[in-house]
Amino acid sequence: MRNCKTSAKLACALLVFATSVALKPQQALAEKACSNKSLSGAYVAVGSGYVNNTEPYALNVLATYDGKGSFSGTVLVRSIAGNVTTNVPTQGTYQVNSDCSFTQTGTRSDGTTANYSGAIFDDGNKFALTQTDPGIIDNVKGERVRHSQ
Repeated sequence: MRNCKTSAKLACALLVFATSVALKPQQALAEKACSNKSLSGAYVAVGSGYVNNTEPYALNVLATYDGKGSFSGTVLVRSIAGNVTTNVPTQGTYQVNSDCSFTQTGTRSDGTTANYSGAIFDDGNKFALTQTDPGIIDNVKGERVRHSQ
């Protein structure tokens, strides 16, 4: 702005601002692609929906993702039509795609298996999943509570 005349300082300031705004999409393109490393650390997740398309369903999970394609954790509370179970260990695998979409399959110690598909966002700090098993409507949102050490 040193080269701007006093009467044109406002126009110069607007040009600088417009230029910086115009560069932001290029910065977004420069961000790195997602991979299994994008999910790393402990996440808390909450989900709700329906089982058999009629029975209300809710769960709270604390899971640790290893950044290599495996996770383990605990279904802290799961309620299906008011029947509550607590502290059910779970483990499974996940696969993150470069566009930040991902799938995961988990098996709980009670023998139930759940398949999900969704996306990672906020630099791997959050995810959203939908269960893909027939007869189950379950939407889950997760947020990182601790990074891997």
